[in-house]
Amino acid sequence: MSASQNQVKPTRRNWVSFYSLFVLQTQNAFNDKAAQFLLIPLGGLLVSTSSIPSASGLEYVLGALIVLPFILFAPIAGWLSDRFSKTSVIRSAIFLQFAVFLCILCAVYYQNLWLAVFGFFLLSVESVILSPAKRGIVKELVGHDRLGFASGVLEMSVVLAVCIGQVLSSWWFDINLIELEREKPGDLSNGWTAAFVPLLIITAATIPTILLSYGIEKKPAMGKRNFELKILWEHFSQLKDLCEDRRIRLSSVGIAFFWGFAGFLNLAAIQMGKDTSGGGLGFGTDIAWLMFAASGGIAAGGFISSIICRRNIQLGLVPIGGLMMACGSIALAMTPIESSWIKLWIAIAGAGGATLLVPLNAFLQDLCPPEKRGRIIAGLNLLDCISGLLAVVTQGLMAKFDLPHSLQFTLLALVSLVATGYSVRLVPKQFIGLISGNQRPLKKGDD
Repeated sequence: MSASQNQVKPTRRNWVSFYSLFVLQTQNAFNDKAAQFLLIPLGGLLVSTSSIPSASGLEYVLGALIVLPFILFAPIAGWLSDRFSKTSVIRSAIFLQFAVFLCILCAVYYQNLWLAVFGFFLLSVESVILSPAKRGIVKELVGHDRLGFASGVLEMSVVLAVCIGQVLSSWWFDINLIELEREKPGDLSNGWTAAFVPLLIITAATIPTILLSYGIEKKPAMGKRNFELKILWEHFSQLKDLCEDRRIRLSSVGIAFFWGFAGFLNLAAIQMGKDTSGGGLGFGTDIAWLMFAASGGIAAGGFISSIICRRNIQLGLVPIGGLMMACGSIALAMTPIESSWIKLWIAIAGAGGATLLVPLNAFLQDLCPPEKRGRIIAGLNLLDCISGLLAVVTQGLMAKFDLPHSLQFTLLALVSLVATGYSVRLVPKQFIGLISGNQRPLKKGDD
């Protein structure tokens, strides 16, 4: 980073753009996750009533569809973010989201589950396009000094919006379904109707998001590369970009570890909700409470980490977050799933994940060269999704072979402990400095 970059302070217009981006991407993340967690209890209900038996395991299908578009389309998304104005890419993605929600709404209205699932896949494609642009524009708006705070706020708003979307839509579905069952007991259309009204409101809420995208100032394109067909399969070269700088490589692995951990924990919570409710009436409420606990922990961990990083990026938080993730997982392994303590341990694990994620994201974004920021972030998205897909497959196989929750969380704790021990070895000075209160800002060349 140059001295001039450090001295430039964001203007009032920059902050207006940043907070417009903050609201926009929060709404986008909420919408995507709300759609998913309306389809999951709907699929569970259709299976329990034997109206669509093939919907069994829908949560794993949707989990895979979240990450597959990133694996398939990450190169073109990174190229778009570098070749064109990130502001224009953001606006285009938001228009696409509105069109896809109309598709999902029609699918639910006509009671076509697999068309709705295809619409969810398209939502994931929209997220692929949006992600490099929204992450890459942050430093262009706020500069180096405020990047730790800005990145932390944005990342935690996404994670919190995801959790709230899960909670609210699951509750909403169950409340609607209970009311419909009172009026028309056993009617097979009740599940579809219970999902339709929330989807209608969520679709309408995407319109203000389109308007908000015009509050983000237009930034010039950073890259000049013209489109080439080989861009479509440049996945491995994007991963190579992550490996060229040791600091970027290690930060990327840490961020990917968080998303794998979060994906596994998310699916395990859904499985616990299904085990306690049978997947029928009450399924949505059970998973909503578990997600509510996770969102509270993530919000607390992300808020505290953002405050600690408000002036400088503090990598000493990374091993602290990893230790919290491990402790939360150990406690989950030792607690019966019927116990109310489960929610507290999930909250602690979520807070640990947020504590780890905030400084790593800010550090990586600060290191990215401006002309390659979109490409590197697209490569990071690809790595995150490989980790997420691995989590889906791993937890799915554990569920298929009926491995007890205690064993699942024990294995998760062991992986977290290994990652924590490794991170302490990588950032011993930052870790000791943070614990002792003798902190110093990161400088160019720091590992």
